[in-house]
Amino acid sequence: MNSVLDLQTILGLATIVGLVVIGRSILRIFNVGLGLIISIVVVVLILQYGFDLSPRELWYEFSYLPQKLMRLARNIG
Repeated sequence: MNSVLDLQTILGLATIVGLVVIGRSILRIFNVGLGLIISIVVVVLILQYGFDLSPRELWYEFSYLPQKLMRLARNIG
């Protein structure tokens, strides 16, 4: 009976430690992601109100950026 109780105690403690580690990792990822999300929103708002560029136009330009960069590289080289 004692060995079963000890095993359950060890498994319980291991579960708690695992949850704490996973929880801290998720919080770190969320904090980094939150800063990135806020910076993207700020850039989009500046482009929208400062340069009258809609999010749809911004997405269009962003989606064709690799093609434009390849064309620029060909013209330079």
